[in-house]
Amino acid sequence: MADVLKEIFGDTKRISILEELVERWGEFLTVQEIARMADVSPKATYTHINELKKIGILKVKEGKANQYKLKKNDKRAVALLFLENQEYLRIAHRKLEGSETTKDSETLKKSSFSDFYRSPKISGNRMHRYVGDV
Repeated sequence: MADVLKEIFGDTKRISILEELVERWGEFLTVQEIARMADVSPKATYTHINELKKIGILKVKEGKANQYKLKKNDKRAVALLFLENQEYLRIAHRKLEGSETTKDSETLKKSSFSDFYRSPKISGNRMHRYVGDV
């Protein structure tokens, strides 16, 4: 991931955890998986997951090992996804600048949340992440 949240909010354990959850949007993950991917101890991950549960941003799938993902209908979670996707769009736009059609460039220049949110997805292999299923 492009570390957008770390750039904005600093390098904290909770930010690392949130970045992993955003990167795997829609996937349920165990605390062990999140801890490993975020390079955070399992104990610290449990602490942060519990705090995120308290504020209501996580969906929980109970089982032998509970699994967690960001709620697709939570505006805060969608905003995090939007920040991540905006960084990917900036990178893609820089790479495509001057080499694509005006229509493709205009698609990549979408900057408002509402425009991006309503867009079904960015075409081609340049950008696969989208929020159309939120």
